[in-house]
Amino acid sequence: MFIGFGDLASRALSSLSTVADVVGVSRNPQTLPDALSQRVYGDYGSLEGLVKAAEIKPDYLIFTPVPASRDIAGYQQGYAKAAQNIADSGLLSETRRAIYVSSTRVYAERSGGWVNEDSLLAAGDPFVDALLAGEACFRRHATTTVVRPSGLYDGANPIMLRPILEGFSSRVGSGFTNRIHRDDAASLLVEMIKRDLRGEKLPATLNLNDNSPVTTRELEAWCFKELGREPSGLRDNQPRANRRVSNAKLQAMGFSLRYPSFREGYKEALSQAAT
Repeated sequence: MFIGFGDLASRALSSLSTVADVVGVSRNPQTLPDALSQRVYGDYGSLEGLVKAAEIKPDYLIFTPVPASRDIAGYQQGYAKAAQNIADSGLLSETRRAIYVSSTRVYAERSGGWVNEDSLLAAGDPFVDALLAGEACFRRHATTTVVRPSGLYDGANPIMLRPILEGFSSRVGSGFTNRIHRDDAASLLVEMIKRDLRGEKLPATLNLNDNSPVTTRELEAWCFKELGREPSGLRDNQPRANRRVSNAKLQAMGFSLRYPSFREGYKEALSQAAT
């Protein structure tokens, strides 16, 4: 069962359908793919909105939350409160494993250092606290793997490339950025379900990041070279974080990334943008 059926769930659906019945839960189930085994109404913003979903008693539950809004209240509603609603509904009580999709935003590092799954967390930041509360709630109520993706991207919606395509480079380019292609993130969710079905041990926490954290300056220089042009101006930017996210645990699992660095993913994105 996917709660918050969105882009990652859509990408994972075809592979998961070969090994399991897949249920999609959404406030607008009529918009969900026909390939699903069941399309169920569900609103994780309220306990009452999960009644129909809870009746199904899924073996696996994957929660891909989004904030209700971009302020603190929206994060609390979309992560902490939503996780509690799911737990209170009974959805986690009989699951074999739950997967909670969080974020590498939870890490405290801001000076360009490396972080792994055991690194210091930015507790005390109210946005991070909402994420961590959701993680903790799931862990209390079910055997859970928390996955923490970094910046999700694909060729169809390359947010970081928009100013580059417009000719602008960043005024502040020394900070590190991290990313994971949406196809790789979705494939990892599928792989975790398959491995659990085979009885293999899964980590309690897993960073989803490609192999190559990179500075904004290096990324932009590569993109402009690939485009065959020079930047025409500077844009003001305020990097939210400056850290290098290690995916050593992901690599130790033997999981192969289709897009091991920004170069493979952005080459495709630049090609699509050019057309």
